[in-house]
Amino acid sequence: MMKRFLMRLLAFALGIAFIALALAPVAVRQWRRWRDAHIAREYLDAAGALDTLECGTLLAAARSYNDSHGSGPLADPFAGEADGEANADYGELLNPAGNGVMAVLEVPKLGAVLPVYHGTRDAALGAGVGHVEDTDLPVGGTGTRCALIARRGGWFAGPFAGLDRLIAGDCFYIHTLQDTLVYEVVQEQTLAPEALAETAYDPRADECLLMTTTPYREDTQRLLVRATRVSRRATPLADDSRALPEWESRLIFAAPVAAAGLLLLALLDRLARALRRRRIKRMKL
Repeated sequence: MMKRFLMRLLAFALGIAFIALALAPVAVRQWRRWRDAHIAREYLDAAGALDTLECGTLLAAARSYNDSHGSGPLADPFAGEADGEANADYGELLNPAGNGVMAVLEVPKLGAVLPVYHGTRDAALGAGVGHVEDTDLPVGGTGTRCALIARRGGWFAGPFAGLDRLIAGDCFYIHTLQDTLVYEVVQEQTLAPEALAETAYDPRADECLLMTTTPYREDTQRLLVRATRVSRRATPLADDSRALPEWESRLIFAAPVAAAGLLLLALLDRLARALRRRRIKRMKL
């Protein structure tokens, strides 16, 4: 009897472990969404607290940076060619909160609100979206080309896991300091890493490039989404951006509790049966 009880206990334990394993990607994704939205809100709050002079000084420094370095051929940032933060002053640009965030990327179609960090080193890409230092800072302007990259992910989805869902006509927003830049997707390309240097640059455009690796869980090619700035009015970030989506948050927290409750009920039932059998045996004796 004890052996059968232990086997059932093991089965329940394995069931709970399976549920936890299945829910882990969902839980990690939602925790990252909460974290990213929280950091984004901190950035926007810090930027909103700037007075006109402070904001203008930060924007002027960013535009001066863009004017001084120009837009050369696009290198492959995932190969370590543009490792970021080589310029000592680069990390202080557009950084009102002092946490390494220069802007907030909002992609409504993907339900993504993502802080944009300086550079493309592991620390930046591990935290979210990185800015390719050899491209323009995200302040807009004729002849500028800003490139933002992020990992697509593996078992746990990365910030740009759904980037392939963007098609021509979709819009995304870049919130920089107190400005919001609206970009419309014009092209999606899959390129070999060495072909990035040949991507066309239009000196009359105001461009933003979103880049990740492809196929999913591999890094053999690059998925490049090209967008140009348009004059549409942006939708402000939702006030409840820190909250988890309703159904997923309930699933994350309710499923383990339900599983633990079932296990407890099963153990209590087995214990009650064992006590009942022992009581009956004593009565027969």
